[in-house]
Amino acid sequence: MSGLPADPHADLLAGAHTDPGADLLADLLAGARSRRGEFEAAGDRAEELRTLPTETVRTLREMGLFWLKTPSELGGTPLPPLEFCDVIEELAYADVSTAWAAMIGAGCAGLAGGWLPSEGAERVFVPGRPLPVIAGQLQPRGTGRPADGGYLVTGRWSFASGIAHADWLIGCFREPDDVLVVFVMPKDEAEVIDTWHVAGLVGTGSMDFRTTDVFVPLEMTYPLGADAVRGGSLFRLGMPAFVSNEVPPLCAGLALRALDDMTELASHTARFPGAPTLSERAVFHKELGRAEVKVKAARLLHRDAMRAAWETASAGKLVPEPQQVAVTAASVYAVETCAEVVTDLFRYGGGRVLSLSHPMQRHLRNALAARQHVAVSEEFYEAAGRERIESAKSRPD
Repeated sequence: MSGLPADPHADLLAGAHTDPGADLLADLLAGARSRRGEFEAAGDRAEELRTLPTETVRTLREMGLFWLKTPSELGGTPLPPLEFCDVIEELAYADVSTAWAAMIGAGCAGLAGGWLPSEGAERVFVPGRPLPVIAGQLQPRGTGRPADGGYLVTGRWSFASGIAHADWLIGCFREPDDVLVVFVMPKDEAEVIDTWHVAGLVGTGSMDFRTTDVFVPLEMTYPLGADAVRGGSLFRLGMPAFVSNEVPPLCAGLALRALDDMTELASHTARFPGAPTLSERAVFHKELGRAEVKVKAARLLHRDAMRAAWETASAGKLVPEPQQVAVTAASVYAVETCAEVVTDLFRYGGGRVLSLSHPMQRHLRNALAARQHVAVSEEFYEAAGRERIESAKSRPD
């Protein structure tokens, strides 16, 4: 992809924040913008490699982007939720594979760092050593048989984005009594299976891993749904709010880039010889204007829900179920709206945008793939509907 002018959406991609992380945020955004060309080139290579290039992973490490949700007492530099959104949007505007790697790495390190018992956290986040990169997911795709001092874990987990450059893996299994348990293990104790032959998010390296009766010590586990044991306000968000500021801002950054790419294309494309260019057609003016409003509206809806949850957590309280439901429903809406915008814009590009060398086809594939993520399942709309019904029942006549 060719580089576009710096800060094309400065009003959206960088909000004005007054929290203690403002200086860190400014540095991260400036660093991401200065490397936009590098990240765009990485996206091209990642499509061929099916994972992020090694030198780009090194850049993300040097920038500290994998540890923006890691507790500070373990060496991380955690950002408040909306600031994290800013960073992911900025990265996704340049390249979605790069943003996805940073997003997943930060989320997985945060899950391990915030919830593992002290002895386990010290094994993963060793003082004086480089911080680890962690990959995996929390779908309970395995089983854990109790053993002396831990569990024997067997299973196969999919969609471990960034596993090629990870040091540790995180997953979830069911105990015989149906309790869900999260575990963390060194990557070299699992078998990595190259299953990542896909249509969208090709460069994210989201492969499977498998274990058979691998011993996992008790201190490397925690019950899914338990309260965090360290990390402060960010970790009082609880699940799922803790990870609900990941896919939505990524899709917002992607949609904003698609808007700019189609705007650039519009001035030199016409559907028929001698016909007006796309930029001269009123129907495209309407579509472009509506698309930008939709992205802005969906983005603000999501951020408003995240802001409310963050205010609760910052006040020293656990985020209640209604706020969790509001965050997840807004997340689904933001992602599906951005995907719809990219899909609607794509059809105005004509046959040329079908080319694998054109950025719009990648935007479309990535947007549709991101919409499949479990964190933005339409089941969260069902939860929002149930919440509304139950709330109505509790109101006095």
